[in-house]
Amino acid sequence: MPEDNFFQSEVVADSLRQILELQDSVLAFAQYGSFASIEEQQNNLDILRKLMSKQRNMCFRCTLTDSPDAKALLGEILKHFEEYGHIVDRENPMGVFDEIASSLDEIEFELDYFSKYGRYPDDEEPGGETPPTTMF
Repeated sequence: MPEDNFFQSEVVADSLRQILELQDSVLAFAQYGSFASIEEQQNNLDILRKLMSKQRNMCFRCTLTDSPDAKALLGEILKHFEEYGHIVDRENPMGVFDEIASSLDEIEFELDYFSKYGRYPDDEEPGGETPPTTMF
């Protein structure tokens, strides 16, 4: 049986370290996120986007290799996404990142809206957002 060297790669090991650091930042933010300023929330959103990008790259690497360890890692990552309510198509596992990107875009819209109008948007259909009016 050939040796599985997937995790011996310096690039893979470095990517995993970066992912873990970003996950730690996100978990730390989750402790006080409901009290965070808009700027802190926007900074966390930037971290989430970096994390998603690095996770996407790692998952893509896992799909390209025959490494059983890499396939196991991919399975764990996809299971994690499912546990957090994301839809994972096992035939197209990379598609989950489009869903995550869309969720991050929605968060960004809400933060931008709050920055402009001092409140979060009402539950309107996408594209139907109406800025609040000022009454004098």
